[in-house]
Amino acid sequence: RTRVRAPSPRLVERDRYALRAGVLLLLVAAGFVAGPDKEGRLAAAFDWRPGGVDAPATRIDAWIDPPPYTGKPPLVLLGPNAVANDASEPVSAPVGSTVVVRSAGARRVTVTGEGGLKPVPAKAGAVPGHDGDTRLLLGGDGTVAIAQDGASWRRLALKAIPDLPPRVALVGTPKSTGRGSLTLGYGLEDDYGVVGAEAHFTQPVIDGRPVTGRGLVEPPKGMLVLPATPGGRGEAKTTLDLSDHPWAGAHVTLTLQARDEAGNTGESKPVDLVLPSRPFTNPLARALVEQRRNLVLDPDHRERVALSLEALDFAPEVFDVAPAVHLGLRAADLRLKAATGDPELVAVADLLWAMAVRLEDGDLSQAEQDLRAAQKDLSEALARGAPPDEVKRLTEALRKQMDKLLTEMARKTSQPGQPQDAQAQASRSVTQKDLQSMLDRMEKAARDGDMAEAQRLLDQLNGIMNNLKSASRGAAQSQATREMNRSMGDLDRLMRDQGDVRDKTFKQGGGQDPGQDLEQDPEQDSDETPGPGEPTGDGSQPGKGANGQPGGQGGQPSAGLGDLQRRQGMLSQQLQALQKRMRDLGMKGEQGLADAEGAMKQAEGALGQGQNGVNDAVGAQGRALEGLQRGMKGLGQQMAQGGGGQPGQAQAPGEGDSPPDQGEDVDPLGRPRQGRGSAQGNQLDVSGGLAARAAQVMEELRRRLGDPTRAPDEQDYLERLLKRY
Repeated sequence: RTRVRAPSPRLVERDRYALRAGVLLLLVAAGFVAGPDKEGRLAAAFDWRPGGVDAPATRIDAWIDPPPYTGKPPLVLLGPNAVANDASEPVSAPVGSTVVVRSAGARRVTVTGEGGLKPVPAKAGAVPGHDGDTRLLLGGDGTVAIAQDGASWRRLALKAIPDLPPRVALVGTPKSTGRGSLTLGYGLEDDYGVVGAEAHFTQPVIDGRPVTGRGLVEPPKGMLVLPATPGGRGEAKTTLDLSDHPWAGAHVTLTLQARDEAGNTGESKPVDLVLPSRPFTNPLARALVEQRRNLVLDPDHRERVALSLEALDFAPEVFDVAPAVHLGLRAADLRLKAATGDPELVAVADLLWAMAVRLEDGDLSQAEQDLRAAQKDLSEALARGAPPDEVKRLTEALRKQMDKLLTEMARKTSQPGQPQDAQAQASRSVTQKDLQSMLDRMEKAARDGDMAEAQRLLDQLNGIMNNLKSASRGAAQSQATREMNRSMGDLDRLMRDQGDVRDKTFKQGGGQDPGQDLEQDPEQDSDETPGPGEPTGDGSQPGKGANGQPGGQGGQPSAGLGDLQRRQGMLSQQLQALQKRMRDLGMKGEQGLADAEGAMKQAEGALGQGQNGVNDAVGAQGRALEGLQRGMKGLGQQMAQGGGGQPGQAQAPGEGDSPPDQGEDVDPLGRPRQGRGSAQGNQLDVSGGLAARAAQVMEELRRRLGDPTRAPDEQDYLERLLKRY
């Protein structure tokens, strides 16, 4: 019956400072921190059953990690409240996503991928399917099967979103610049983003013959600049300089190729074009470029190239070949004959190209090569988003190379032997201060992160430099161009003289105006005559042939068939001399002129038969006129394409053209100046010389468009003019 007293810990004696209150304070604070979970956590402390109160034996989490390049957030498939056999809709995710299933608990969990789901090797130290992660790669539609202790627990259906290949297409027509560069405008699209693009050139055709067989070089290709937009989508422009490739000047097939992060590639529609080439005016330089291309494209017949090099080096003392050139040709010939493999042949081809460039440009070529290398390095840096320090360093390198090139150009332009029009053209160029200002703006744009604006300014600067170099070389070519224009004018007068002789021959036979029977070229004005007192191209007076005999619409009618026969013979001789002069200028022979010369000789023979041969003479003279018209068209096309260039080489518009000769009584469009010429002076002269002059007008428009100091309204007007033509 002993009664036990209530416990009396007598804490006051032992805890004089009431530290026990701090324990109570911490407990209250813990309750606030736990929030609404404080009851469950407190109860779990006194629950010794596995898994706790109403908790599953094992926790399973699952989610999807899309590829980083898609920019998609992770998708949660299973969370802490997941239950078994819960039906759910299929979940869509990009192809290449990683499905992660993580388990923790006492039960054994196994994960299996079905359909397009493939296992990803687990990381070192992890146990797949038990207290670790299971990773599956989504390659297509599939199902994730999850089992606990061998029994099916949950199935997750996944739907793969395919990664479509990128789309790339040309925007506008590819344009060639004056120095053999090719400007491409294009558009890029992709569902997630483009990481790279290239231009590929295939199926070369040179001089009408496809290039087949073994070659020494790979087909040309160029990296394309991506738009400075998220994912590289949008429109952009790239200028490719492939003028030093042996395929330059050939007809090729252009295909643009784009690539995304997943490795998918897309291609544009093939486009046929002429790969721009660098024009050469030096005859020996043109020959070396041609032999270099023959060697690269057909190395198995290199003996032909060796024979050509020997011919080019024949009798250097007679043909006034410079000693340096003679030694270079001899070295190339000896190295070609001693070559035992492709690397040696490639070295010979490089030597021929270097000699051709040196012959064409002299000391200017190395400065130009250094400038192009600096431009390429800076363009690649802008394309990959290089840091500001690297952009600044490359910009300074470009600035130095540009100053060096401008100094060389100024030195060559100011030489006493340079034509006056070269110095005048140089004075119209943009100033060095303008170029430096563009470089400063470009560097500032790159520093601010606006790579698109920096690339645009760099492309504009490249265009200006190309125009400056084209203008410098075009001025040096002006004398040869004027000679070609004069020859075309002589051919035009010769055709009018032939028409006059045919009219008089027809009248001698008692006929009427034969012009109604001759099908004239609608673009050829055969009635236009030189103005009073105006000399012809061969120094004779209008209305007379080369020897002063009557021979044109301005001459008096001949007294008989004998005079007509003599005039016909002189016209044949003039045509023969004119063809030789044009060949000396580097132009190809035209079949129409050869046919006209034969028809003239037939007409001369028919006129020698007297009255009985008049009809045959009239027919032969008509065929001669038709041949002259065809020949003039062909020569005009040659001049427009740079007829003095190497075979198969298409010259860029405006390249090598010069302003019209002020001594001629025509305006820049080929029309007789007001107050001169015939009464029909308002009609347009569409002789071959017009093509070259029209190309010069186009080059002038491009030069003005590249001047950054012009007003925006004027630049817009020039842009519309160029698009129209």
